[in-house]
Amino acid sequence: MSDTLTSMGGTIEQGIPVQESVAVPLVKRVTCPHCWHVFRPEQILWVAQHEDLMGDSVLKEEPQRFLPSRFTIEGQAIDSRGMPCHSLACPACHLVLPRVLLENEITFISIIGSAGSGKSNFLAAMTWELRQKLAREFAIIFADGDKEANWILNRYEETLFLPDDPDKPVVLDKTRTQGDLYRSVTISGQETQLPKPFLFSFHPGAEHPRAALRARLGRIVCLYDNAGEHYNVGQDTALSPVTRHLSRSRVLMFLFDPTQDPRFRAKCKAFSTDPQIVEPMQTVRQETILSEAAIRFRKHASLSAYQKCDRPLLVLVAKSDIWGPLLADEDLVSEPIVRDEPGKAHLSVLDLDRIERVSMKVRQLLLELTPEVVTIAEDFSDEVFYMPVSALGHSPEKYPEKNGLLIKPRDVHPRWVTIPLLYSYARWATGLIAGIRGLKK
Repeated sequence: MSDTLTSMGGTIEQGIPVQESVAVPLVKRVTCPHCWHVFRPEQILWVAQHEDLMGDSVLKEEPQRFLPSRFTIEGQAIDSRGMPCHSLACPACHLVLPRVLLENEITFISIIGSAGSGKSNFLAAMTWELRQKLAREFAIIFADGDKEANWILNRYEETLFLPDDPDKPVVLDKTRTQGDLYRSVTISGQETQLPKPFLFSFHPGAEHPRAALRARLGRIVCLYDNAGEHYNVGQDTALSPVTRHLSRSRVLMFLFDPTQDPRFRAKCKAFSTDPQIVEPMQTVRQETILSEAAIRFRKHASLSAYQKCDRPLLVLVAKSDIWGPLLADEDLVSEPIVRDEPGKAHLSVLDLDRIERVSMKVRQLLLELTPEVVTIAEDFSDEVFYMPVSALGHSPEKYPEKNGLLIKPRDVHPRWVTIPLLYSYARWATGLIAGIRGLKK
């Protein structure tokens, strides 16, 4: 049976609407970003449109999901009441899936971190900066793959980067263990809590040298914002498998917050008045979070306790605007992105030597102050890189009338937040992001 989608017309392939004219190949296997069930494209379900067809077997109050046998001339499935349908769903969890998952491979990226480490700030800064930087520097489109799935992250971006009043202090809500970032479904008669994914389309733009191959080179990037508490011991269960995306991930990122460690705070007090340094802060044993993530990865990837994972691990040392002076001989503000020579295949490239030189120096700093983090990271993965990042690029402030630490959006200037993902594509993927070596320091 053909694995091809075509546009403009009205044929049917594998139970999926196709149109004639330009051929678009389907992926061989689809991985649901909600429950990580893997299935063939022809097994995808449709969402009934008629108002009488409510009460799905898995999602209860929602419209029924079904495997169609009838289609309109435009290739839309027809439900049992004769209504044409538009939405697709996973055959296991029945949650809605965007059509683009049938056309592009999905790349899972897991971000691990303790409660309060700043994962939400980092995600918002990274995705916002990627939207701008990839378009401007690399002629690559980084856009929402599913607006409904991404609405919370879009709200985070708007809070930090598109406020009505840039001088009004803001703070992102703490990620909770239940609520808007999770969804309960009934699978095999058991209510199960699943995390909501953030999905982005990643493909060459019109000015990219390989724009003609956008359908083949395009990818879906899938990110998650788990509450830090979900990485505590005993929090991964059959009823709440919310971190099982770890074993699906192509790249693992561990966000380490130096301000949660008293040894880093003591070092930084010599030059920083940031409230996260000078004010009393709760100490968090962050190496236990990484250790638990390693245990879960091995369990779900069927590895022994002594086997290392075959995925790269990026240790992201957050809030580099605070601790940066500890690496006085390195520039942690300007990013390692350089313009390629005219006529080359990419508009801009990454300075791989600089990234890896900084990685070695950050590793040395961690070995000096928090050696257990390095030990656990390098026991987990054969490929570990250490990167400085700062989601805000500026110290937050205390306000007497408000709880917690807030920042004015005008002061937000992220540093290096795009580098982890760009480096991942330059090192372990092909076709879109290039790296260069041999530049003078």
